[in-house]
Amino acid sequence: MAKKQTRNQGGLTTDNVDGNVDKIREILFGGQMRDYEQRFADLETRLTKNIELISSNFEKRMDRLDTFAKRELDKLAEQVKDERKARRDEGKEGSKELKGLTQQLESWCAELEEQIGSETQELRGLLQEQGEELSGMVSDTHDQLSKSLAAETRSLADGKLAREDLATLLAELSSRLKKDSKSSGA
Repeated sequence: MAKKQTRNQGGLTTDNVDGNVDKIREILFGGQMRDYEQRFADLETRLTKNIELISSNFEKRMDRLDTFAKRELDKLAEQVKDERKARRDEGKEGSKELKGLTQQLESWCAELEEQIGSETQELRGLLQEQGEELSGMVSDTHDQLSKSLAAETRSLADGKLAREDLATLLAELSSRLKKDSKSSGA
C-alpha cells in the first residue's frame, strides 16, 4: 500500500502512525518474531543439510547401483561369451562327428556296392549256367522228340497200307464177291 501523508487529528502523519504501530509490534511480538525467524533459519539450515545429505546418499547409491549394474553386465557378457565359445566348440565336435559318420556311411555304401556287384556277378554266372543247362536239356529233349517222332512216323509208314495196295485189294475183293454172287445165284 502506498503510504499517504495525511494529517490526522492531533498533527500525526500516517508515517508516524505506521512507525508507532511497528514499534508497538516490536515490543509485543519482537521476541517471538526473532525466535520464529531463528527457528525458520535453523529449520532452513537443517532442511538444506538434510537435502544435501539425501542428495549425497542418493548419488552414492546411484554410483553403487551403477557399479553393481556394470559388474552384472560384465558378468552376463562373460557368460554369453563363454556360452558362445561352448556352442562353437560343440558345433565343431558335432561337425567332426558328422564327418566321421559321413565317412563311415560312405565306406558302408562302398562295401555294399562291392558286395552287390559280386553277388550280381555270381547270380549272372548262375543264371548263365542254368540257361546253358536248360538250353542243353531243351536241345536234348528236342532231339529225343524228333527221333521219337521219326521212329513213330516210320512205324506208321511201315504199318499202313499203301493206297495202291489197298485199291488192288479192294478191287480183288470186289471181283470175288461178284464171282461168288454169280456162282451162288446162277
